Amino acid sequence: MSTKASELAQYGVNIDADRFLKIPSVTTTERGTISAVPGMLVYNSTTGTLQQYISDSVWVAIAPGVTVLSVALPSSQTAVSAGDTIIITGAGFDTGSTVSFRNGSTTPAASSTRVSGTRIDAVLPSLSEGTYDIIVTTSAGTTGELGSAFDIDGTPVFNTSSGSLGTLLDYVSVVNFNTGATEDGVSVNVSITTGSLPNGLSISAQGIITGTPSVNVSADTVYSFTVTATDSENQTSTRNFSITVQENYTPTASGQFGY
Repeated sequence: MSTKASELAQYGVNIDADRFLKIPSVTTTERGTISAVPGMLVYNSTTGTLQQYISDSVWVAIAPGVTVLSVALPSSQTAVSAGDTIIITGAGFDTGSTVSFRNGSTTPAASSTRVSGTRIDAVLPSLSEGTYDIIVTTSAGTTGELGSAFDIDGTPVFNTSSGSLGTLLDYVSVVNFNTGATEDGVSVNVSITTGSLPNGLSISAQGIITGTPSVNVSADTVYSFTVTATDSENQTSTRNFSITVQENYTPTASGQFGY
């Protein structure tokens, strides 16, 4: 059955005054409503491919060109590490597109999601430190690359294991706890991002907690908090700690009294 002119107009196919052919852009569902003839071309916005009608309801993809234009890193980071999600922008990303990273050898993304024909979100696998190219490969085998797209760098490593730092006697104990972190042997800045220290204690930018608790507790009290370390590339690591403060009893001839 031949294609009617009205059907072509519906999907935007015409030759304008400057003699440019406008290929219809349709979804897979919309494509099924066309009375197609062999040789007809459409752009399938569902798959992100240019397709040609052969016969008997068969459409074949014409391998598109693929271009990688840029990459966006999480938040304000200037480097990334395993598990981070990067946003890749470009053109010609079809539904079968895959992402890989190259620095000498080539490693596939841990996972990737095609958001549109111009965007793919990719999760980074474990990679050695260095500068990496991005390679996007379509289902037809066409590739596009962005050289020196991003840097892999380590994240801060804490000096102390998570958990309890110790038990302190209220108004008596003098503390010096290390909740600092380093990257490549260099100290990075830390801060408490959730929770708080007992009154009387403070934390330095290097993660050293000092002071004497002065909270006047009437029973053992646990103070939980999270320390976040941030390196020069704005990459972060977090660790949860706690400090327990005990009531300070003063024995007397007649009994014990708390401060």
